Amino acid sequence: MSRQGFLAIWCEIGRDDLVDYHNWQTQEHIADRIYSPGFLGMRLFTAIDNPCAHFFLYATESAAVMKSPPYLRILDNPSPWTKRLMPKFGPFDRAVGEKLVKIGRGFGSHVMASRLAGDGRPLDPAAAKEALRSFIDLPDTMGVRLLATDRATTGIESREKTMRSGVEGDFDYLLVVEALSRAGAEWARDQLSTRLPAVLPGVVSRDAAVYRMIYGEAPHEGEAPA
Repeated sequence: MSRQGFLAIWCEIGRDDLVDYHNWQTQEHIADRIYSPGFLGMRLFTAIDNPCAHFFLYATESAAVMKSPPYLRILDNPSPWTKRLMPKFGPFDRAVGEKLVKIGRGFGSHVMASRLAGDGRPLDPAAAKEALRSFIDLPDTMGVRLLATDRATTGIESREKTMRSGVEGDFDYLLVVEALSRAGAEWARDQLSTRLPAVLPGVVSRDAAVYRMIYGEAPHEGEAPA
């Protein structure tokens, strides 16, 4: 049985375009993807210290969804709204891959997300899962996901990719800690440096940011927009 896949996106937009950007995401762009075959759901977050910085996390039935013909057709046929907004993006990153570890159930109101690059040493998912349990020993943290980036699939060229700049998916793993509060997510961020070596030996670079969920969508909740 294949592991579930993911699509993660980091994107900033100027304050003057923020309302238009949110309308585009919630009225068109997200639905184009979430009602495509193989998508299970998504969540949209803003950074707690920057309302113009966003983090998206989609779940798919498998990583193969991200290179399937239906999804690639979406990427190669951007709408007029997409063509107008995407060139305005600020710092942007995007990665696809598969879920290696999941601990806990449900979603929190906040997450800590960390992009991790290793030195090439293989990761043991079973050992990583045991080490990651240390991130849910605070009452306000209740779930952990460790996701592995597929650089080849991330790097597939598309029409949309030509409309934005930046290096996409230049990291090996994405760690997401689910929290019931900002305090819980900040605790996970502050604990990262001491707890990470047991999860991923040989980390050569990492970041860490705390986000607040502002929107979610799943295909089982209703029909796709007309």
